[in-house]
Amino acid sequence: MFINKINYSPWLWGFLGAIFITLVFYLIQVLGMQSWSGPWYFMKSKWYFVLPLILSFAIQMGLFRAIHLQAKRAGAVLVASGGVSTTAMIACCLHNLVLVLPILGLSGVVVFLSVYQNYVFIFSILFSLGGLIFIWLKYRQHRDKCNLIN
Repeated sequence: MFINKINYSPWLWGFLGAIFITLVFYLIQVLGMQSWSGPWYFMKSKWYFVLPLILSFAIQMGLFRAIHLQAKRAGAVLVASGGVSTTAMIACCLHNLVLVLPILGLSGVVVFLSVYQNYVFIFSILFSLGGLIFIWLKYRQHRDKCNLIN
């Protein structure tokens, strides 16, 4: 029996990655704020921090898929990760777990994340950009190798 696999485009992977990371970000905030509307207002007020993180993750997902498709055509195996962007997004959301962290004995972390929230966002954006540059360089390197093989 043959299974027909569909090769989804890198654009679709990027789009789905953006939806996925937005949902993760939203649900973590819902957990911390204990409100369904609070995260929406937070995202509206901090869009200039949230949007670059979402776009960076989406681009990384698209590049990951493009590398995967090139590797498949060349008969190679691909190992990569979007963990940098995911970790950066989660780090940005941790300040919302204010109600849970003191129970865990981490009240100092709550104060730090609340006071330095904008700096945590900036740090996370820089890490996401670093991850984006890294995967872009891997994409170019892999593309050049695949062009030499073909």
